[in-house]
Amino acid sequence: KAVVSTQSGHYGRGEPQGQTSSSKRGRSRGRKCEDISRNRKPSTFNPDLCTALLDELKTHHCAWPFLSPVDRQQFPEYYKYIKHPMDFDTITKKLSGGKYLSNDDLHKDIKLIFTNCHKFNEDESEVGQAGLTMSCYFDKRFNEVFSAARTRS
Repeated sequence: KAVVSTQSGHYGRGEPQGQTSSSKRGRSRGRKCEDISRNRKPSTFNPDLCTALLDELKTHHCAWPFLSPVDRQQFPEYYKYIKHPMDFDTITKKLSGGKYLSNDDLHKDIKLIFTNCHKFNEDESEVGQAGLTMSCYFDKRFNEVFSAARTRS
């Protein structure tokens, strides 16, 4: 059911997850990652580490669906169901523009990317799998990067 555009690298479906007859309710994801973000303590802001982590995420082989906003003309239904879209390009602009006050603010926006992906895409789709892979990778790297930074402080 996922549609992939080779032009923009974005995706879409006719309806968001849970709205089709092939709903995933009652089914668990094929793979899960441990959500270590719930155990995090509030953090101060380290823009250099945030930039480095974001750059690392953008070069991951599964990052392609999340690099720029979903094309409104190609997938208008996405914006009917996803009220707070987010992507790496938007986050990069916010980070460069001084819009983040803490590492946790950045964390929330990056997690929003993967929450939106999960809501809109089938788990088994190429984009759904990319979202799960990226979410697990992000949780691991965020914890590693900012735990090490706290240790050095």
